Amino acid sequence: MNKLLVTGLLCGLMLSVAGCGEKAAESAGTGLVMEKVSEGNASNGAASEETKAEEKADNTVLENAKADNSGTETAASENSEAVPDYLYEAFKLGKAKAKYRGTGDRTSYLETSSALEVGKSYTIDEIGNALERPDENLKYNSTVEYNTIDCGQDGVPELLVKISFGDEFSLIMIIKQIDDELVICYDQDSWSRSYVEVNSDGTIEGSGSGGATVHIVDYAYVDHKGDYKFYYGVEETMTLFGDIYAYTSGTDYKLLSSDGLDVDHLGIRDYYFEGDFEKRNHYYNYFVINDNYDDVTTEADYDDSNELKKRFTEAGIKTYTNDEIDKMLKDRAAEIGYPKG
Repeated sequence: MNKLLVTGLLCGLMLSVAGCGEKAAESAGTGLVMEKVSEGNASNGAASEETKAEEKADNTVLENAKADNSGTETAASENSEAVPDYLYEAFKLGKAKAKYRGTGDRTSYLETSSALEVGKSYTIDEIGNALERPDENLKYNSTVEYNTIDCGQDGVPELLVKISFGDEFSLIMIIKQIDDELVICYDQDSWSRSYVEVNSDGTIEGSGSGGATVHIVDYAYVDHKGDYKFYYGVEETMTLFGDIYAYTSGTDYKLLSSDGLDVDHLGIRDYYFEGDFEKRNHYYNYFVINDNYDDVTTEADYDDSNELKKRFTEAGIKTYTNDEIDKMLKDRAAEIGYPKG
């Protein structure tokens, strides 16, 4: 790691804090051009002739999609079970439901776990309405964005969904057909200072800030079976002010004094391999930067005589060199089958 991880990221972060965050979130929300579909469904009561005509048209779309799917099933048969793409079309039209199972839930503000029930299936409108909070200006926008991706690159498609709430917040979901039903494999919220990018192979990159000098990134993916797997995250603090909060495990931490340190030229990275904050083990790496924010760390900076390292050691916390962190990340990628490891 010759260049500081945050050199580029922090610059983008500062633009976000300065007011460009909404644009960044909008452009990086999924990393893919999404198809927009209006989800206006018929109201309760007797259907009008117009509604009947729309329903007939919808059924025609489903039948055509089902017929067209035969070629996809044949092409995918060597890699997976037959995939009825028409279920995705039915979901877009509000005529099919997707099961919430919670295993890939990474929401923090919209909190799907509080609004949806594990094991229960929902239409797109039911999901949007359940998460809507008008008093907080989180109004469900029924124009939903869709795209098709290929998790695990096995030739079997999954549905990428983006629901907007108000002017800033979005819910990103990956939906997959498993055992003849649609399943929500992954869901995460996104906004101006915490945005998500889902790539066409099912890899996921999240980015957020904890302040002007703190930046957080994490990586995960959904595999070809529809299983969500967290790769790793890292919280990077650039320049040190006041006491250093050094987490040992979960929510336990120790305070390290920064008095006497050259705080303008030091930074700390906290790596972890658990998505759940309360279950994390923490692996610390520190680095040295120059006035241009370039990483100028040398092997000598990892010597036991280094003042910052001594403060970690005195608190009983091990620190890791860049090479040791790189090996940990490679081993983790191999362990979970991360496709870009």
